[in-house]
Amino acid sequence: MPHRRLVYPQLSRLALLTLEARGTPTPMPEFLVGLGLSVPGCEAALERLLDGRFALSADGVGLQRWNRPFPPTGETIVALDLEATNGNPKIEDIIEVGAVKWGPDGREEFQSLVSPDRPLMPFVSKLTGITPQMLQGAPRAPEVLSQFRDFLGDATLVVQNASFDIALLLREFGKLSYTLHNPVVDTVDLAHAALPGRRKRGLDTLSLLYNVPQGSRHRALDDARITLAIAENLYFSLAGARDVQLKDLHHEFTKDTPSTTPPPKHVRSNPKRRRHGR
Repeated sequence: MPHRRLVYPQLSRLALLTLEARGTPTPMPEFLVGLGLSVPGCEAALERLLDGRFALSADGVGLQRWNRPFPPTGETIVALDLEATNGNPKIEDIIEVGAVKWGPDGREEFQSLVSPDRPLMPFVSKLTGITPQMLQGAPRAPEVLSQFRDFLGDATLVVQNASFDIALLLREFGKLSYTLHNPVVDTVDLAHAALPGRRKRGLDTLSLLYNVPQGSRHRALDDARITLAIAENLYFSLAGARDVQLKDLHHEFTKDTPSTTPPPKHVRSNPKRRRHGR
């Protein structure tokens, strides 16, 4: 479909739920009735109402993901989420790493608690459910990050609100003389392109819009799972029927090469700002 942006989010959500329940393309008249749009002229207007996730064919209305793979052909994706002792990536420690890898070889998950040097702030414990007792005896950061680097390989890294997690990851990788050359896709950037004018683009908002189960929010693996599902929806919303890799799509809409350099000093220094963005 030619319109890349999600113009009517609630209508698109209803259309998505309708098609997912059916599982096959729906003839246009039936589809319009299901959306409450069975009035003259609605069929001609449909392409202006739905975003690129939807596909029109002789069989009716379907979903692009029924016709094309995700991740895109030839691309492996790793969705990552980190939890930390506080909200400043320059001075805080990782307490949990969660990641989901999806590519030609299938789907694989990585999760580990991390024993920190700094104390765990009470608000983080309340937010995540991770207690100091749970971190006792957990492996240290060098061991966990060495395993994660092997897990990551050369995959495209997908992160929600990437400035915090990437800055923290780079700092910890630097201590181990590791480098990070992977392309980075920020789902917030894609949401800006797909959802113009919307003020909230956090995981809670996007998961509700795209009908993604939330699991245990603010635990690293569950948040990584949510991020990956949101990335899939944003990918098809923006790519439509085009054959393009996720990393290239991100570059197209940000006009910048995905960065693995730390953010400026002022970025994400406030834990409340960081959590609001997620």
